[in-house]
Amino acid sequence: MDKYKELLYKIFVIYIGTFCMMAGPFFVNDLSGKILCITGLTLLTIQTQKTKSYNLSLLNIVGISGYFYSIFS
Repeated sequence: MDKYKELLYKIFVIYIGTFCMMAGPFFVNDLSGKILCITGLTLLTIQTQKTKSYNLSLLNIVGISGYFYSIFS
């Protein structure tokens, strides 16, 4: 069961989060680009919490807040 959880973590959090962060900036002027960036940062924040990189977690949270501000303003 632990191997299954690790595989899900690797595929969902790392790969999909990285893909969203790679694709999002190309569409950042659209709503879809902002949502991709928010999704990517959220998934990568899970990774930074697991590795105890709290400074990167804070940067991700600030980035997520900035994208939400950009969407709703």
